[in-house]
Amino acid sequence: MMDLGRDAGALWTCEGDETSWTGWAEARADMPASQFVRELIQAHPAPGPGWALDLGCGTGRAFSPLAEAGYRVAGLDPTARAVELGRERARAQGLPAWPVRASAAALPFRDGCAPFVLAMASLYHLTPRELPAALAEIRRVLPPGGVAVLHFLDGQDWRRTLAPELRPGDASEPGYRAIVTCFCGRQALEEWLQAAGLEVLSLDLRTSASPAGEMRDWIATCARPRGGGWLTEQRWNH
Repeated sequence: MMDLGRDAGALWTCEGDETSWTGWAEARADMPASQFVRELIQAHPAPGPGWALDLGCGTGRAFSPLAEAGYRVAGLDPTARAVELGRERARAQGLPAWPVRASAAALPFRDGCAPFVLAMASLYHLTPRELPAALAEIRRVLPPGGVAVLHFLDGQDWRRTLAPELRPGDASEPGYRAIVTCFCGRQALEEWLQAAGLEVLSLDLRTSASPAGEMRDWIATCARPRGGGWLTEQRWNH
């Protein structure tokens, strides 16, 4: 269980119902990747034949830029309708992309299989129990030197926009159906990534416009360290 009190920006909230994701997927069935996501992917082209994992792939908006960067794409999303629409997109566009329905906290992929992992607008919808498991899974599927680009919401600007706050464990109770959103600050984010054994290459705070006003979020670029070293030891001794 994560300690929700270690950073002022670490907060979990819940609202709505999980059925909301079906409507979300339908509304984005044909939406392409944003230019910002395209640029993130272009900064990490495939070093050779290999896989990219798109965690929380939704309807496959990132499939095309990932394929253009030289990857075969394994998409993953917990929403059945999103996976269905992602498969339709891949077939229609002839993309080397195969989405599956699964949780980021238990990736159905072998160790070290993917030199690149992308997780946009997804990890912050995991529960306090799921998020550390997902970060550990990301490290597991990366080969040494593999890179992950991960997206999180900033606690200082975002947490005031949603309520109520969850108590630790609420989102793990049987029958829990609300949509979870996590907001975090730099300190909490750095601690989570390091505890998972990931080396933080960069941690950038991005500002963007939205209907609710100016919003801020984090883009964390991480790597699985090569060989042993302090970070690897930290992961297993944590």
